[in-house]
Amino acid sequence: MRAKLLAGALAIVLLATGCATVPTKGPIRNSSQDAPAPALGGIGVEAQPPRPKATAIQLVNGFLEAMSDSRAFDVARQYMTPEAAGSWKPESRTLVYDQSSSSAVSQGPDGKVNLSAPQIGNIDARGSWTAAPPGEQVNWVFELTQVNGELRVSNVPPGVFLGSNQLEPKLTPRALYFFNPSKHLLVPDPVFLPQNVTSGQAATQLIQELLKGPTDRLGNGVVSAAPPGTTVNVSVPVESGVATVTLSDNAASLTEPVDREKLAAQIAWTLRPITNRVRITVAGAPLIPDQPDDILSFSNFSQYDPSVQSGRLKDLYGLLDDGKIQRIQGQDGAQNIEPKPIKDSLLYRYHAESFAVNLRGDSGAIASHTKGGAPVIFYGRLDDSAKNEQGVTSIPADGKVLRPSFDNEENLWILDRADSSKPRLRVRGADGKLTNVVTKFGKSTPIALRMAPDGVRALLVMQSKGVNTVQTATVETNDAKQLVLGKFRPLHLPLVDITDASWNSLGILVAGKSAKGEDPRPWQVNVDGSQPRVIPGASSAFDAIHVASNPNLDTLPAVQDANGQLHWQGKDLNWVDMADGTEDLKISPVYPG
Repeated sequence: MRAKLLAGALAIVLLATGCATVPTKGPIRNSSQDAPAPALGGIGVEAQPPRPKATAIQLVNGFLEAMSDSRAFDVARQYMTPEAAGSWKPESRTLVYDQSSSSAVSQGPDGKVNLSAPQIGNIDARGSWTAAPPGEQVNWVFELTQVNGELRVSNVPPGVFLGSNQLEPKLTPRALYFFNPSKHLLVPDPVFLPQNVTSGQAATQLIQELLKGPTDRLGNGVVSAAPPGTTVNVSVPVESGVATVTLSDNAASLTEPVDREKLAAQIAWTLRPITNRVRITVAGAPLIPDQPDDILSFSNFSQYDPSVQSGRLKDLYGLLDDGKIQRIQGQDGAQNIEPKPIKDSLLYRYHAESFAVNLRGDSGAIASHTKGGAPVIFYGRLDDSAKNEQGVTSIPADGKVLRPSFDNEENLWILDRADSSKPRLRVRGADGKLTNVVTKFGKSTPIALRMAPDGVRALLVMQSKGVNTVQTATVETNDAKQLVLGKFRPLHLPLVDITDASWNSLGILVAGKSAKGEDPRPWQVNVDGSQPRVIPGASSAFDAIHVASNPNLDTLPAVQDANGQLHWQGKDLNWVDMADGTEDLKISPVYPG
């Protein structure tokens, strides 16, 4: 039974027909990791008023169906007593439960109707998704009373109960955009908002949420260019493909052109699922003057997208089991696909235990040991242009050192002492300064760390009591102005034997099994942990132990199997192996990041 519930959790939004099977294929999204997952179909339930003389079970089932329609909560209130209807706050949260159980709704001998089903997730008042821990249940007793001869619900539910088969038809994941602390890069903040609304309603909701500031997931790790108190006047109409955002006069306090540009970037990027043409005004004038027809597009602000600032993001690298760093050539089809030693780099002379490449593809970092056996990180150029001008920088380390990770501002993140009770996280800035990052891993042991290109979000594989889980975290600043890695969020994926995770253009890539005894596969999951599914084209010809990817749209997944062999996916979704004579080499794949 538990396996079936896990499968149901895996399907989350793919349960439109009530089928609790694990999907083996998923959608291709021609967009970045922060864009919404597309609707996969499913029949949404339209709210209907109570049937006359409905039985207790009929009334509660009708109430559950009606409350799933966020456009018609007034209809759902008709199922309640006037007092309960006046106190109900459906916008406070949404509890998503597995509706596939035939006994989810039942009536007890006392006449009360019970809802008892596995909980899949929780959506808070801001729309942030939190996956439910294994074993979590939604339990609620509907108390009924007579009102004018009809049964009505007399107690107040703690928000909305939403069956998993209604999640996708009713809600869709969107992204709000804020800036990292340097205000150089945009950072997505995913939220679920109502589905099946007009483009103008969707645009209005997005901008209203954007101007509220970041959700708790990102906290003070990001900033907004919008002055405090800025609101949108009335609504955001979308006419002839142009969204018109009329900001309150608070935004007129932005006197520097660069600040107005950044606010426009947040708005344009947030609205891009609706339209790529935006007109923004404040105090009756364009927010950014001198634009043709005063119309902006998110493409006007591509400089703030961390996933496209470098043309090298899709270049694949590797690390042989003999510790030598490699560049994988032939991805363009112009030559044989095989590894080539990066002998021009001074890093090549060292034995690498792990390998990271910066997002520009010109420098790298390896975890290694000194001749005396002390752990160390070596940082240096990968090309030969500066080989004789710049040497290799050594960064002393201690204990077990995880694979380093780069963000798009040339920061190198280093986690060592990973096998101790107090793992240590540090960041080396582009200026060479090394800074400690305050963090508490509790009783968990970090297995892998991958920083997002924005340098704000962290992806971790953590081990506790022999079980590996995937978590996200956020880099914030405390009152003492120290960097802090906090806001840890377990994704509670319905996977076992997780071995690796990586940022991806569609969210997060995870290597794991859907059940004990099965082969590990590369799984795709949204950044908030929702909608896990096997990646399209996943092959059963090999398993997946390590995964490599990054948020660039042209970067396709690469995996290393249990035999150490490298496989990566072509644009046609078929998997590509090494050229004859090199296919048996043990290569751990590495993309920039």
